[in-house]
Amino acid sequence: MAYFTAVLSPEGSGDDRDWRSVDIDLEAGSPDELGDVLRGAVDDDDASVLAVLEREDEWFALVRTDGGVDTKVFVSDAVAAADSSFAPLFTELPPATRAVLGDDASADDGDADGEDGEEEDDEPTATRSEPVVAEDVWAGDPELLADLGLPAEVLVRIAASGADPSGATVEIGELLGFADVLESLR
Repeated sequence: MAYFTAVLSPEGSGDDRDWRSVDIDLEAGSPDELGDVLRGAVDDDDASVLAVLEREDEWFALVRTDGGVDTKVFVSDAVAAADSSFAPLFTELPPATRAVLGDDASADDGDADGEDGEEEDDEPTATRSEPVVAEDVWAGDPELLADLGLPAEVLVRIAASGADPSGATVEIGELLGFADVLESLR
């Protein structure tokens, strides 16, 4: 199966943001190593760099660094990606959680009758760290593009939609303004 990779860096902000491609080799054994490669690909130490990875008909991943030490990773299908040459990038990612989808049943601090919110029955309630149902196979940080205008809920919806990886990354690119640059690299 074929892979597609692109490395992009935004210039400017908001509606005036332009994206440019960056030519680098994406070989790395961990997210931190890839973050170092991405940071070294641009002249500005604080510049944001986004790597887009796709495996034909299976999954897409986004890896982002903003010049700091942290590297953020999101993969649409961690199970399928675990069998790829990029697997080391995804081995320690946190699993999908309900909090992203707004299903946090523990968010209510009180009952409708004004009580202090203590549960009288023994049924467990959802918490922010409870894994989502088995159909959600994404992993990582779905908020990695939120500050650029792509909310976590939208990224999770795109990942869960079943769209082919190239269609999904184009949709993300359209929302953030890099679809034309991404398509020119194919």
